[in-house]
Amino acid sequence: MTFVKVCSVRAVEHAVWAREAGADEIGMIFADAPRRIDLKVARAVRRELGPRVEIAEATTETAERERVAANQPLLVGVFAGQSVDEIERVLDQVDLDLVQLSGGEHPALASRIRRAVVRVVHVADGMDAGAVLREVNRAPNTITMLDARSKQGGGMGQRIDWSIAAEVASNRPLVLAGGLNPDNVAEAVRAVRPWAVDASSGLETDGTKDREKIEAFVAAAKAEDVS
Repeated sequence: MTFVKVCSVRAVEHAVWAREAGADEIGMIFADAPRRIDLKVARAVRRELGPRVEIAEATTETAERERVAANQPLLVGVFAGQSVDEIERVLDQVDLDLVQLSGGEHPALASRIRRAVVRVVHVADGMDAGAVLREVNRAPNTITMLDARSKQGGGMGQRIDWSIAAEVASNRPLVLAGGLNPDNVAEAVRAVRPWAVDASSGLETDGTKDREKIEAFVAAAKAEDVS
């Protein structure tokens, strides 16, 4: 089944909803962004989920195996345009399972972080699958996420071209993000065949996480067999 990430939780109860719905990963934003989580709340989420899961290598296979063995969602910290020192200071306070680099960081940065890394490749207008793959392959020792590019850097709920994502996914397992919600995620899984899907704003009502949308998103994504 498809791995599912519920991103930008800002309250312990949101993480609990995601876990109870069957999410495999829970994302918390530590970048300078509207959905940034308070460190005190982030530590409480860590305590609620249980101890950190050791992921020795940044591959989809190891992440999936270790999550299943731990029987709890992986906790992902989302960073953008921050230094290694800044990221390490958060790691000292919140024992994250994975670090997500979402700010177009240089590929070499990933090797300096003491966690397995998810690297976001933003798909800009005019990029074809070949260009995306070249950017993906600059960081072979990371897990790849594809998202849309916007003036703010992240996808901001914008979809990428699923045909491009499908071509990339046929060459390398990837996390698909950008404009996904309970109504379109099954179609996205069928079209792209990603290893995982990621949603944030598509799981909210009036700017806050919606339990019913989280449950519907996870169920719809996992109903599509990608084996």
